Amino acid sequence: MRKGTLLNGPLTALVGDLGHSDKIMIVDAGWPIPADLRLDLCLTHGIPRLTQVFATVAQELSIERVIIDAEMQKHGPEVHSEVLRIIAAAGQDQGEAITIDYEPHDTFKHHARSVKGIVRSGECIPYCNLVIVAGLAFTPRDRRP
Repeated sequence: MRKGTLLNGPLTALVGDLGHSDKIMIVDAGWPIPADLRLDLCLTHGIPRLTQVFATVAQELSIERVIIDAEMQKHGPEVHSEVLRIIAAAGQDQGEAITIDYEPHDTFKHHARSVKGIVRSGECIPYCNLVIVAGLAFTPRDRRP
């Protein structure tokens, strides 16, 4: 059994397969997902929350940028606040700020064509969707052996 934070095998494989600038989406329970990209974690309404999935992935992955569905601010302000907290904490842990972008829902939907995977949470608040852009986990020159 893995000792790390992330225990879900398919999600661990997806995160482990990401290279610099590869993208994954974490979406609400209603997002339409093609079968070849679907990683379904939804158990029931609200379980797991989008923020729980995101926080776990953020502990395992170097993140360069997060693109947030702009409608989240209006429809899920409590989710949005928690997403911002997770981003700030992840940036602090990796020693550099994570860029945050917002895109209107109609523009945001187009990311589904270029991601390595789409993770469906149990989030039942509409428009609670985000894209994670993988960063680099290289050791800075001043800390190399």
